[in-house]
Amino acid sequence: MISILLQSYLGTKEFDQFLDQFYENVSQNDLVKHFFLLAKKPTIIQDLNRYWPYLIPKTTFEYRKPATPTSSYDIQLPERQFSEIIVIMTKLFRELKFNAEHAPQLTHEILEIIEETRSQTADTSPSVLDAKEVDSEKISLFLKRNKIVSEVMPSRAIKTEKGLAHEAWIRLDDEEKTILLYGKIFIKDQAFDDQLEEIIQKQAEKESIVNLKLVRDSGPQHFYASHTLPFDNGVPMRLFIRYLHRFSMDLADVYSFDKESVLKKKS
Repeated sequence: MISILLQSYLGTKEFDQFLDQFYENVSQNDLVKHFFLLAKKPTIIQDLNRYWPYLIPKTTFEYRKPATPTSSYDIQLPERQFSEIIVIMTKLFRELKFNAEHAPQLTHEILEIIEETRSQTADTSPSVLDAKEVDSEKISLFLKRNKIVSEVMPSRAIKTEKGLAHEAWIRLDDEEKTILLYGKIFIKDQAFDDQLEEIIQKQAEKESIVNLKLVRDSGPQHFYASHTLPFDNGVPMRLFIRYLHRFSMDLADVYSFDKESVLKKKS
């Protein structure tokens, strides 16, 4: 899976120059100057630094396609105006001599965070959990608002049920300030090693955020996958829910490689 590029650009002189000019160019363009009406540059810079870990790596094919609006529906730009934003950004990448191969991916990543910042300014109810507010009950409440059924277990882990493509678990580490997403796919007893190795290999060849690990020393044999997100800067719940959906979808896709039916049916 392609890694997030934005992280390596943040804080560099060339990226700071790009942000300054991009903000100015958009603000002076009559067609799209309202794009930054409420989302001010200091907040955008802050959110780019805080929320980039919540960006979902996309496939090469996805990055080649034009970025699309991801803000709240009420404030989304019409297609013509959003396309103008992309044109401004693309021209600026060329003028500042950014790596041409990086430009499409950076466009997607930068705009997704900016769209999150714009959405937060238009929210009528909180959509970000501050680090000190993050707990299992609040996460579960946000899941419910997004039509994901969940249960807080005695261990404080959150078990998701309906509303996702595949069951996933969420565990908070208050000391490390991290959120662990994890899921299991159970395997039939009669499965052979070569069958399991083939599934692991095919999944590894796919551009996915799920990396499978075969576990045999902890209960019934199963595939295990996990991903860790930080919450020391809070949790942008829109991006978190999006990430959770993608994680569960990639888990569910593992069954497509099970040509000999060695995996137990997903719940």
